[in-house]
Amino acid sequence: MRRSLVAQLASCLVLAASSACVVVDPSCSGGGASIVISPPVVVVSVGQSQTPKAQWCRGGRYDDLSPNWSFASAADANVISLDPVTGRITGKRAGTATIIATYAGASGTSVQVTVR
Repeated sequence: MRRSLVAQLASCLVLAASSACVVVDPSCSGGGASIVISPPVVVVSVGQSQTPKAQWCRGGRYDDLSPNWSFASAADANVISLDPVTGRITGKRAGTATIIATYAGASGTSVQVTVR
């Protein structure tokens, strides 16, 4: 199964320059849909920014999406700044924080952030 997914990804890389490519992943075909965030753990320095990528996983397919981003707790705003539309994370001071992606009623997918 993993070899098949790797082969599909390799084919997509070859075709990427000329057309769109959809990867079908059997592990993404469970009941319902979910948000997949990459990377699930972000490490930034104070003043540095990073924007995680969000994808909608349903029916064996991953589609890019733009979820709403929020802090898991109010204290997280002391450690990072967060753009709720783009998900851009910027380190404010050393510590850890958690952000959550929500889209079309699906929520709970989180990103752990460490600021050094």
